[in-house]
Amino acid sequence: MTVREEAHRLLDAVPEDRLPDAIELLRQWAEVERDERPRRRFRTTAIFDGESDLSERAKEIIRSAWSDGEHRTA
Repeated sequence: MTVREEAHRLLDAVPEDRLPDAIELLRQWAEVERDERPRRRFRTTAIFDGESDLSERAKEIIRSAWSDGEHRTA
């Protein structure tokens, strides 16, 4: 069995729900071989459940955390 034949056999064995991931990986590798810049696709798999103004208060939160750390002893 050649490497290409094994690759085809393995692709046939990939579960249907995982095929999009396998195809995306193969596309990236094929684009690199053709000297094309691979496209990156980002997916969100979780929902953030936090304070709605967290990004607005980020500097305040960090300053508070750092100032609390200065007063602690090891």
